[in-house]
Formats: sequence, C-alpha cells, structure tokens
Amino acid sequence: MKSFKDFMKERVKEYYSSTKIGRDFFTAPELDRAFGMALSDHLYQLIHDMSSPALLELGGGNGSLAYDILSTFKSKYPNIYPHLTYYIYESSPYLLALQKERLKEFEGKVFWTCELIPLEGVIFSNEFFDCLPVHVVKDGKELYVDNGKELWGPISDERISLFLERMNYKDKNHVIEVCLECLDFLKAISQHLLKGYHLLIDYGYTSNEMHRYVEGTVVGYKSHKVVKDIVKEAPPFDITVMVNFSAVVEYGKEVGLKTVYLNNLRDFLISSPSFLEELERLSLSQDSEDIERLSRLKTMLVSMGDRFKVLVQEKVSS
Repeated sequence: MKSFKDFMKERVKEYYSSTKIGRDFFTAPELDRAFGMALSDHLYQLIHDMSSPALLELGGGNGSLAYDILSTFKSKYPNIYPHLTYYIYESSPYLLALQKERLKEFEGKVFWTCELIPLEGVIFSNEFFDCLPVHVVKDGKELYVDNGKELWGPISDERISLFLERMNYKDKNHVIEVCLECLDFLKAISQHLLKGYHLLIDYGYTSNEMHRYVEGTVVGYKSHKVVKDIVKEAPPFDITVMVNFSAVVEYGKEVGLKTVYLNNLRDFLISSPSFLEELERLSLSQDSEDIERLSRLKTMLVSMGDRFKVLVQEKVSS
C-alpha cells in the first residue's frame, strides 16, 4: 500500500519519461507565440534594470516558450538581450532532446540544468507545479492506493496536519490536496534566487474558490481523454492537480517571497503591449493563417483566461 502522493509521483515520472509525452495536452506556448511575447513583456519589466540578468524556466516542454521568449528579447529588447542568460531546468531526456533541437540558433545563450542554480533574475514556470504530487485528505484521513483500490487511512506526515491548520482547512468536509513538494520547491526557489522574482503560471484556485472543487482537482489524461479510474488505468498517462495559490502565497512569506501580483491569465495577457498589438493585427487580417491564430488567442483569453492564474513573488532581502 502506498500513499496517493507516491502513486502520483510514480505515474508522472513514467509519463514524462515516455516518448508518448505531449500527446495528451497542449500548453499555451504551443497554442501561439503571442503567449511567449506577452510573458516577455512582463519579464522585461522585472529585469530591465539588472546588469546581467538570468531567466530560469522550470520544465521547458518542447522548447516553444524558450524560443518565443528569446526571439522576443532579441528583436524587441536589444538593450538587454546581449546581457541575458537563459536556463532550462529539465530532467526528461526526451524533452531535453526536443528543446536542444528547437533552440539550436540560440547556442551560447541558453543552457540546461538538472538542479536549481543561484541567480539574479526570474525563476518562472508555466504548468510545472500542477505535476508535483499531492497528498489527498478528507475528514482527517489520507488516501492510499493498494493494487488498484482506493483506501483511506491515517495521515502519513505531520506537516499535512500543520498545513490544514495553518490554511484553516481542518473543518472543511471535502477533498483537499496538500502539495508538500510544492512548498519544498518554493523554499528551494527562494534559496537560489539571490535577487529578483518568482513567476508562476498555472491553472489553480484560491482558498475562497475551494468550494467549487468539493471532490478535489486531481485528473488524469490519456490520448486527450480524461482517465475514468486513475488507480486502475495502465500507464503511461499524465496526472495533474490544480495549484493552491493561497498556499503558495502564504508559505512564500516565511521563505522570503513577497507577493507583488496575483491575477487571472486573461488580465495578465491583455496588460502586455505585444499581445494587444498582435490581437489587433490578427483581427484586421483576412489571411487564413492569421484567422486561425486569432481563434487560438481567443482560446487563451476565454477558455484559459479564468482557469489559469499568474503569481509574481519578489525575493525579499533577509
């Protein structure tokens, strides 16, 4: 018998080591380059006054986001591009190969690492935290998996109980996901961020929105379809969970990360000059490719606009 957290960790590792990865979902950078252009505008505002800034992307996917960010900085921000270093934190050999092929033209500008490194700049991610495994609890019990069956037993880690108490969740009588690895990773980010910001983009909720998810938010995907029974499904398949942004904000305080921005993805995108310019240009075009791109941008704004949130935390000097 193992905790659901250990079960999820195994499945996610199997999935991201598989050559089938990426067939079950599309991220915003893969929808359209305007996402990377918009993110670049915001990143520039965070690092423009740094002499030698670094960007570290957590989980680089197929390399599309890195390509769009580097391309935007090269063309739109030539004042800072020569001094910019780009790192990708990646552990999947399959994805690593895709990224290196995609980013060949930026050789000498982009580097890879399998561990966090000290830097001044921005550590950021898009759909990274949702893959970190969670403990699932309800009514003082924790979910376990045993030979394809779900069982409820005692809470396995004292930190889970402390989390429930700190976040005022102890009296909630519905499923709650506790991502201790998210909190550990957040602490590591702060320790390696000598100066600058942590920027997190993902689908998630705040404590005030938890009532929408009384059965929890864990979901599995396989062949672009939702997995009906996660504990019985044959691997590989992806498991994700919505990010608890209130927890990231709360625990960020104690590790020296002060929240300076928290909003939905829609507002984040439309506050970017590059995104608005692209949106206007495409809306006036009769070109078939532009019309298709406009549809994808509307998907970002409508379908993803509220489900996704953007959090920016500044490293506070101790």
